[in-house]
Amino acid sequence: MIPVIMSAITKQFGTTTAVNAVDLRIEPGELFFLLGPSGCGKTTLLRMIAGLHDPTSGRIHFGEREVTHLATGKRNAAMVFQSYALWPHMTVAQNVAFGLDVRGISRDEKQQRVTEALRRVQMTELADRRPTQLSGGQQQRVALARALVVNPDVLLLDEPLSNLDAKLRLEMRVAIRRICKAANITTIYVTHDQAEALSMADRIAVMKDGELMQVGPPDELYNRPSNRFVADFLGTTNFIPATVEKFEGAKLLLESPAGNVVSQIFPPDVPEAGNVTCSVRPEAMRLLDGDANADNVVSGRHVETVYLGDQALHTFELTDGLRVEVNEVRPRPRDWGDVESRIGFNADDVVVLTN
Repeated sequence: MIPVIMSAITKQFGTTTAVNAVDLRIEPGELFFLLGPSGCGKTTLLRMIAGLHDPTSGRIHFGEREVTHLATGKRNAAMVFQSYALWPHMTVAQNVAFGLDVRGISRDEKQQRVTEALRRVQMTELADRRPTQLSGGQQQRVALARALVVNPDVLLLDEPLSNLDAKLRLEMRVAIRRICKAANITTIYVTHDQAEALSMADRIAVMKDGELMQVGPPDELYNRPSNRFVADFLGTTNFIPATVEKFEGAKLLLESPAGNVVSQIFPPDVPEAGNVTCSVRPEAMRLLDGDANADNVVSGRHVETVYLGDQALHTFELTDGLRVEVNEVRPRPRDWGDVESRIGFNADDVVVLTN
């Protein structure tokens, strides 16, 4: 296992800067995700790691070895594309063996390595089939086996699940994470799918306009976003404009159009006065019955409900016209009437954002 280290990596296409001075270290054996919307630079960064794009400036290291301008075939990296790129006239086993044929591996060793690669992806029994006889998920496993069989130092995955239906994507998330972690290969995975990244990654880098917005474990990025873009991109959240009033020990007291708000999650550079934005996830908000209370309580009238089976997403309009969403688990029938509902949320669920 080796780390992948990028130092001030920049890529320009004419006057357009696709990747701007990215500094990033991916740890040995880590399943690392590059996540962001279309055009954010994630695929360009991946292709520079693979050697398919030459950086305009900066350096890339695989462990101690600099590979910045090294040819793709000399990096010992394997890439799995969206299209799978399987040879239709070859069997599954022949497709997996293709990279070994190019490398001139002996017949006995090739057979052993192909057998092991197919075992890892649970495709041994389908070794003699053609790609056209396989489902999308099975083709994805073959493409992954073909990458693993060459024993790469770095495995690169470019939106490998984008062509699969929703149910199959869920199944393949579990399979790919299991396979990659069992192989102990440093893996870099590009996607625009937030759920995919949150459910699979050891760490995630969220990108926007060619720059890193935040890097960290999935739970940290989701629960402690460092800016408005990350908070909004990683799932649904309620943004509440507020003004800083004062610090009170480990708490920050704010004034918002919906009333007073208390937060325990704020950056060290939060101003002593001025405007900020509070981010509160819908699942952190709850409906208060009777005399129940919370660190923060706001009131609003019910607007609509979207039922999701075991959950319901309620929309409320607060007294100032601001709308918030409340995610209720195991919802029960309610008669909303024309009265305001009380909505509570804790101080450690209020993330104060300054940008």
